[in-house]
Amino acid sequence: MSIGNASLRRALVAAAAVALAGCGTSGAKIGVREATAHAAADGVQHVDVNVHSFYFDPNLITVEAGKPVELTLHFKPMFTPHNLTCDARSAGIDIDKSVGIISFDHTKHVRFTPTQPGEYPFYCGVDSHMKKGMTGTFVVR
Repeated sequence: MSIGNASLRRALVAAAAVALAGCGTSGAKIGVREATAHAAADGVQHVDVNVHSFYFDPNLITVEAGKPVELTLHFKPMFTPHNLTCDARSAGIDIDKSVGIISFDHTKHVRFTPTQPGEYPFYCGVDSHMKKGMTGTFVVR
């Protein structure tokens, strides 16, 4: 084996180790990470959500009913695609098709206006990601 091949092999092993390092973290292990949205000058409640391998940060998001919400989803995992799904149409939160399945280094903006106070679960609808703890809750006040 030449020196070039050995360097390439080390680089590939290092890249695989980095890629796999985030794969073991699940939502069950990170605990609750909370954010409360406040309306900006434009009247919209803005919330940044980092979408990691098998967890959302924050995973407990409090918003006000009757005011539009804009989620900015930052997709972090390099090899694992995700989405964010919330099936609360009756409460004005219908997030699924608008997000689609997104992968590494993409940012997606999603808007909705919650109409009913309550707690509404959200999750990643890709494969078995929800079972791995990729879940959260919208609290609408």
